[in-house]
Amino acid sequence: MTHATADARSASRARQIMTAIRRIVGMPDYDAYVAHLRDHHPECVLPTEREYYELYLRGRYGGGFSRCC
Repeated sequence: MTHATADARSASRARQIMTAIRRIVGMPDYDAYVAHLRDHHPECVLPTEREYYELYLRGRYGGGFSRCC
């Protein structure tokens, strides 16, 4: 196995782990969202990954974050 192949496999495994962690904590999958938009809503502008997560957080927590303490 070449160094490049090992790096590609490591990067792929890291993406899989991050996807699993996001699902566990309830965060949506940006790559799946982009694929959905491209397939079903090609006229929509794709948000950056940062914009996507900001929209997610605003939707989940409303206008701001709240704390119990």
